[in-house]
Amino acid sequence: MVNSFDPSKGPGDLAPDEASLLARRRRALGVLAPVFYEHPVHIVRGRGAHLFSADGADYLDCYNNVAVVGHANPHVREAVADQLTRQDTHTRYLQDEVVDYAERLLDTFPEPLDHVAFTNSGSESNDLALRMARTFTGHRGVVVTGNAYHGITALVSSVSPSFGTGLPLAPFLVSVPVDDVLKHPDGTFDDPDVAACARAELVARFEAAFTRLHDAGYGVSAVLLDQIFSSDGVLPGAAGWVGDVADAVHRAGGLLIADEVQSGFARTGERFWGFLRHQADADIVTMGKPMGNGIPTGAVVYKHGIGDTFAECTRYFNTFGGNPVSMRAAGAVLDEIDRLGLQRHARDLGDRIAASMNDLLADTPRFGGIRHSGLFLGVDVLADDGSGRPDPAAAARIIAALRERRVLISGSAADGSSLKLRPPLVFSGSDADRLLSALADVKPLFG
Repeated sequence: MVNSFDPSKGPGDLAPDEASLLARRRRALGVLAPVFYEHPVHIVRGRGAHLFSADGADYLDCYNNVAVVGHANPHVREAVADQLTRQDTHTRYLQDEVVDYAERLLDTFPEPLDHVAFTNSGSESNDLALRMARTFTGHRGVVVTGNAYHGITALVSSVSPSFGTGLPLAPFLVSVPVDDVLKHPDGTFDDPDVAACARAELVARFEAAFTRLHDAGYGVSAVLLDQIFSSDGVLPGAAGWVGDVADAVHRAGGLLIADEVQSGFARTGERFWGFLRHQADADIVTMGKPMGNGIPTGAVVYKHGIGDTFAECTRYFNTFGGNPVSMRAAGAVLDEIDRLGLQRHARDLGDRIAASMNDLLADTPRFGGIRHSGLFLGVDVLADDGSGRPDPAAAARIIAALRERRVLISGSAADGSSLKLRPPLVFSGSDADRLLSALADVKPLFG
């Protein structure tokens, strides 16, 4: 995992209480539960975009998209606490909470996407979406991007190349590289001719993938795309190309599943959902993490004909999916996004941060440019020899140096050579100033 603690190096300079907690964690949780950073952070509480360690230190969280409206958000907390005093059971009873939230959520989508099913996570959402696509199309083939990550269930992990070579990928999967086309700094695709060439190249690659699946006898059930391409290196560029791919997969007999776990709920600033930014005719939209601001919940929004076909041959029931406590948390998140104007805030502050970072780092040899949409930013780190080669070791040093300055980010791309920043949407102007000040401190690491 990018930016993970390496237990083989020992506790290093950890304080005795940190080393003890890390040892207890390893004994109880084993090696299946990695932690971030060369020097792990012991967090005990949070507020807004800030996390506080056991020794009282204030860390600026520039990475956590789960707490989309801020850590320990009072409105979310009060909604959850109030519901816990009432009832919290499954959705086979008539309940106001699940219907109230479903109606509000669907109001954020264009009309063809008119039904919703609830889950507990993005992984469950993508699993259900793929099963629905198989049933509706009668095909099994799936296409994703080259370093995609879509979750941890058996089905979804088998179509997630970012897990590496140790986990066999599904025989009905074709992955399409997109980073070589899209991994360019902001502004590259402002030229209409450049954008048109990029879009045409990407569509051709996906069409070739569809041909492979048809020739192999699998057909095409779905293209499953994270709408910000977070694991591929944060690739928001050439807005609109996903719409072209949607048209192509429809011609091939499949569906477009828009994975909005990373890009949804106003994060990109331009639109509430990433697939709308790409002018894509999505058939199914999945979501998870940010939906409940940390309370586990997820959803699958779909065109009703797809769900009707699925229901004819099977049933879907999820004991905790759509439970009243999660629905109240999710409703409070929508309240806060609206009350605080977080979509416009994400756009404006993201633009400011990206411009300031570019000004700060433009004269350094390791700076490979910045890509962003709203409060989702990717920065490429290159070798300092002018070759243009990515330098994951240098990226790791920068991440560690920022952590020592109590600013938390992580890495992205298959080799970990891109810096990834996606702070809570309540990230403030003063938070941005603190981030930029820390980047100025570590500027020498960019060469």
